[in-house]
Amino acid sequence: MQARDIEFLSSYAELGVTTRRILAETSLRALVTESPPVRKVLAMNIMEQYVSAASDMIGLVHALRRRGREPVMRAFLGFKLDRASALAFFQEIATTSESELLASLGLPTPDQIVRRLPSLSKSDARDLKRAMVQMLGDFKRTGEMGEGVALALAQSAGERSGSAAITKQSAWLDNIGLAPNQVASISIDEQRRTINITAITVDEKRLQNVVSVIGAMTHISSTLIYATLTVHQEAERARRVQAKGAS
Repeated sequence: MQARDIEFLSSYAELGVTTRRILAETSLRALVTESPPVRKVLAMNIMEQYVSAASDMIGLVHALRRRGREPVMRAFLGFKLDRASALAFFQEIATTSESELLASLGLPTPDQIVRRLPSLSKSDARDLKRAMVQMLGDFKRTGEMGEGVALALAQSAGERSGSAAITKQSAWLDNIGLAPNQVASISIDEQRRTINITAITVDEKRLQNVVSVIGAMTHISSTLIYATLTVHQEAERARRVQAKGAS
């Protein structure tokens, strides 16, 4: 990878990855003391962070798979979550073996770490293995979400790219069953000539589950970067040793 990609990933890992989780957890804590109207705003913010975390995770996987063909930073920043990419990702995660998934990302399996990265200390190798085992569990959990979640994410991601309004209720929305304890994000899909409505129930337990999934997604992203940078460092070390031996 290019030096710019390394610096980008390092910087993004320090703050960008955790932003989604921090904002979601802060909103969840605020639910306890806020009034019903504000609780609905906080609930929608949590769902927005959920979509952002998913888009970041899927975009990072996309960018790492294109390494060598396109700068990672450009591929990641240029990624747009849509119906096709969301469906393809969730279907692949649910059906691809762990070794195949990691190989496509240029990463070793947890059991290959010591052999593939011989310069790591025992403690560093143990830490990386622990993080990657948890990441694979998070991937599995993510893949089990199913097609419905993928489509909802794609729809919500589309709303973020255009204009969207938040409403707590209206007479014309009653016909589609918007309950008093729900808040909805409304946007127009110009291509399909439809109105998209994403309704969220302001239920603390349900939102806790959403925040938990956000945590899993951000952990996937942070571990992917951690493992990718570690593999790169090992490759650079081997290159320097080889160059020194040849001189």
